[in-house]
Amino acid sequence: MKIFPEIDYFIELNDDCSLAISELVNQTLSKEQFVANWNNQTFIGKIEKNEFEVKLSKKIIGEFCFLKGKLKNEKGTLKIRTGRIFKIIFVTIVLFTLSGIVTAIVQNKLELIFHLVMTILIMRFIFLELGFRIISNIGINKLTEIIGIKELKKTLHNNV
Repeated sequence: MKIFPEIDYFIELNDDCSLAISELVNQTLSKEQFVANWNNQTFIGKIEKNEFEVKLSKKIIGEFCFLKGKLKNEKGTLKIRTGRIFKIIFVTIVLFTLSGIVTAIVQNKLELIFHLVMTILIMRFIFLELGFRIISNIGINKLTEIIGIKELKKTLHNNV
């Protein structure tokens, strides 16, 4: 099992990839731009020829996961990964919790260890996993609307 959730897909498009990429460019704000209102576009990211890396334009939700794809003719791949900011937040919380476990062992307060371990498990499985699934589904649905995904198949090596 991986610490951070991720999903890989094979996708099949309704139209040619050049049309899909041009539609995605119309709905994506460049991540190099400074904009006060990000909600005018569906995605923020960078798009090159047949490849893209985008995230949802909603402020907190968009940072949760990003979609990276590569299209060729009417087929392609899509990888959904946990965002860097949420990885940093999760690792920080785990480190604080582990330091609490060490402190509980040193102070001989072993009843606290259960609560601290449960904190790590709840953060991983409830917040990180559930949040990733919900937000990645929102991203996939919006991407499907924009580029016209006909079929979406998970690859076999997914842990989500």
